[in-house]
Amino acid sequence: MCIIITTWNVAGKSPPSYLNLEDWLPTSPPADIYVLGFQEIVPLNAGNVLGTEDNEPARKWLALIRKTLNSLPGTSGGFHTPSPIPDPLVELDADFEGSTRQEASSFFHRRSFQSLSRSMRMDNDMAMPQPRLDCRFSVCDRVIFGHRPSDYDPNFRWGSSDDENGPGDSPSNAQYTEYSPMSYGGSFALEGSNRHMAHSRYCLVASKQMVGIFLTVWVKSDLRDYVRNLKVSCVGRGLMGYLGNKGSISISMFLHRTSFCFVCSHLTSGQKEGDELRRNSDVMEILRKTRFPRVHGMGYDNSPQTILEHDRIIWLGDLNYRIALSYRCAKALVEMRNWKSLLENDQLRIEQRRGRVFEGWNEGKIHFPPTYKFSNNSDRYAGEDRRPKKKRRTPAWCDRILWYGRGLYQISYVRGESKFSDHRPVYSAFSAEVESTSHNRIRKSMSCSSARVEVEELLPVSHGYTELSFF
Repeated sequence: MCIIITTWNVAGKSPPSYLNLEDWLPTSPPADIYVLGFQEIVPLNAGNVLGTEDNEPARKWLALIRKTLNSLPGTSGGFHTPSPIPDPLVELDADFEGSTRQEASSFFHRRSFQSLSRSMRMDNDMAMPQPRLDCRFSVCDRVIFGHRPSDYDPNFRWGSSDDENGPGDSPSNAQYTEYSPMSYGGSFALEGSNRHMAHSRYCLVASKQMVGIFLTVWVKSDLRDYVRNLKVSCVGRGLMGYLGNKGSISISMFLHRTSFCFVCSHLTSGQKEGDELRRNSDVMEILRKTRFPRVHGMGYDNSPQTILEHDRIIWLGDLNYRIALSYRCAKALVEMRNWKSLLENDQLRIEQRRGRVFEGWNEGKIHFPPTYKFSNNSDRYAGEDRRPKKKRRTPAWCDRILWYGRGLYQISYVRGESKFSDHRPVYSAFSAEVESTSHNRIRKSMSCSSARVEVEELLPVSHGYTELSFF
């Protein structure tokens, strides 16, 4: 079983319709599963962190991904096949530890921070019938997965970056219709699936946005029916220690009899001494707070409840670990392509060696230049054209992919070269062992080759984690 993992911090920029994803989304030969994680799909300003979530960039990324995956040789990119979820998706918001709810298949369900207090009260006027679960909401109460007809509209209108918040796209004016298998019996998804399966090679099985973090999972159409027990868990680690401008989205699922967990995170930024300890704290809190509650009667009473209980675990994202060298020294080593000396001073590797973070986790050999930080639309690192009052950022491998446990074999670990963002995308190919229902192991080998505000930087450095009254 081949899995392609990609991560990219897109610097708060909404993608144009002509953006080419093939540089960092390898499709030849095609993989069985694609997992794409993004950071900063919206600018991390106060409006996006505290206000209504802007889902328009996520829709654009989904349209681009679908077009790229289904434009492979032998496929047709002209029709958007719905991607029904075999089981209801269960989501846990770690802002309310111990709370569980079963989603009513809502696409881009958004709630503003201002309405959070109202949402915390018992919600008796929900439009869709819900199972009897403890239903609570948080600022990351937005789930998407492949049921809504409008998200497969090939005539989706693209707006330029200048008209993103025009009258028709203003978050305050936006209205969304919720679709549920309970409300229309899943007939659209099932009928569309049967009629057009031959036209779409890949299906969207799960996707989730939390402010700027966005995680989406696609599988080959012939594997869709073997994906079960999908769950989502979010942990906010940003402003005030719990908002979603930093943190993680984790998706748990079963493929045949093997459990997978994909964690997409954006950790605390900053290159001051001691900032790496804040990132370590983020990782520990994500591992501690991420929970996938069991839903009894669904046939998965022994399903994993934490990240580390899964069979196959992959962590991706902008981990923000820096290189503990001066700009001049790091830049000179980059020019010499002396990755060994740079990695000896890489904060993530240093913290791992000291047993402070990601103990027992694996990362492949890095044979590519640092992924951060570049000047706009160029190959120059941002420090080269330093201006007064502008921070000089030391080049660093901020964007990483790690894995944990047995049954995963990394085939490649590569930096993409798209100049769309001040980060370069990173992708990795894995061969994964999967246990089928006949108890046989399947193992397929593959030869793969606007101003932003970092709001946590405005806060004083905390030397401890203070739990808030949300728990």
